[in-house]
Amino acid sequence: MRIYQFRVSIIGIPKLYRIIEASENCTFDDFHDAIFQAFDRHDEHLYSFFITRKDIKNMRSIYDAPEITHPQNVEDIMGFGERKKSTARTRICDIGFNESDIFHYLFDFGDDWWHRIKVQNINETKSKKKHIKIIKSVGESPPQYPDYDDDYDEEYE
Repeated sequence: MRIYQFRVSIIGIPKLYRIIEASENCTFDDFHDAIFQAFDRHDEHLYSFFITRKDIKNMRSIYDAPEITHPQNVEDIMGFGERKKSTARTRICDIGFNESDIFHYLFDFGDDWWHRIKVQNINETKSKKKHIKIIKSVGESPPQYPDYDDDYDEEYE
């Protein structure tokens, strides 16, 4: 069985990343849960993974990439485009990642926490057990809801 090592960073915040190790039989829901924990989040929101395979800066190109999304976001409400894949049913091994592949993860469709994920390496193991673990943490997690203006509340009370 393959074990993947992913480097997960939040776009726009330098020197902040997590290394997460996951077996190929983990779902993208499992992967989301590990990222959620790794960045000290506390409030669940919808999320999607965009399988770009390379580093892309153009948002339209990211959105056009194959999407694996939260089960509540799978239905194509308007009837346009293809049905999205569910993170609950899609395993890491279903994608066929190679070392150095890059893909993107969006957490919270309102606050738009964009992440860049790089496949750092892929190893083989004899174990068949599902395995996912945060193995390295660099930098302090930003608050999930930054307090942009502390004075705002005081002015309007």
